[in-house]
Amino acid sequence: MITTILLLVVALVVLAAFLAPFEALRWWGRQATIEASSQLEQAAPKPPREPDEPTCWVVYVSGVGATSPVINRRGEQPLIDGVQARLQGAKIVSHIYPYDMTNVGLTDGRWSSRFWRLVSALGRSRFTSTAHALVYLRNVMQVMVSADSRYGPVYSLGIAKVIWEELLRNGYQPRTRAPIVLLGWSGGAQIALGAASYLAATGAKTSVLSLGGFLNSDPALDHIAHLWHLKGTKDWVQALARGFPSRWPQVQGSAWNRAKAAGRITQTVIGPMRHLGRGSYLSSGVMLPDGRSCRDTTMDAIADTIAQAGLAKRLLPPS
Repeated sequence: MITTILLLVVALVVLAAFLAPFEALRWWGRQATIEASSQLEQAAPKPPREPDEPTCWVVYVSGVGATSPVINRRGEQPLIDGVQARLQGAKIVSHIYPYDMTNVGLTDGRWSSRFWRLVSALGRSRFTSTAHALVYLRNVMQVMVSADSRYGPVYSLGIAKVIWEELLRNGYQPRTRAPIVLLGWSGGAQIALGAASYLAATGAKTSVLSLGGFLNSDPALDHIAHLWHLKGTKDWVQALARGFPSRWPQVQGSAWNRAKAAGRITQTVIGPMRHLGRGSYLSSGVMLPDGRSCRDTTMDAIADTIAQAGLAKRLLPPS
């Protein structure tokens, strides 16, 4: 029985790896790509900002454990709420599923929905770890598509369109070209980085804030204002991305090294956090020596980064 399950998992991983690029190509074929790109490039002359308009917009891009545009209420929602409470003038939007170019969750409106509903049901049983692993593996494949120089630009355009539509739905005014910060966790940081170049084409100052992000040397680094990369000393997952050849110091002509040399990449260690589980960035039950939880430390670091960039005013968290 166990052997059968393992073989099934291996087969699903191979199938997911094979099909992942085709999602980008299928989207390309169905969409009016020129129209999608032009929607992002429309930018009217910049008028004065109204007093009640946000000084910047923060778009949260979920990690590889996500299954829908609705963020996790136990881990991610408290993080978003805490960051919002620490920033005056910033508005955070989060209804983004970065692992599908149409913003459709795994269990809704897709040919594989029945399978993913079964996986979700397993997640509520003794097979929880297996179910989570399947979701992680499927989404990791999409991250690798985003990082791929062949399929990445198409995938990134699709996600940029999703983000842009969500910004507009929440009241973003393109005429103001208000600054946009894409806050990506884990694999979501790479997807956010890829989409950032298209959002920058609107004329809005666009930056990426990576939380333990798995980042490649994306061409977007030539177009965004800044990349902040927050990491924990025990997070070996984000460190794996240093294996991309284009991030090696010897490859001086890569987008990563050009941005680094220009001072547009800032990497900050925020504490002894892990990538996942107890003691991770979102963990509220583990206290650090300064008396703050891992999650409080993460929220403070995110808010400090945005405030120090002059994009919002830093507030003390509610007691």
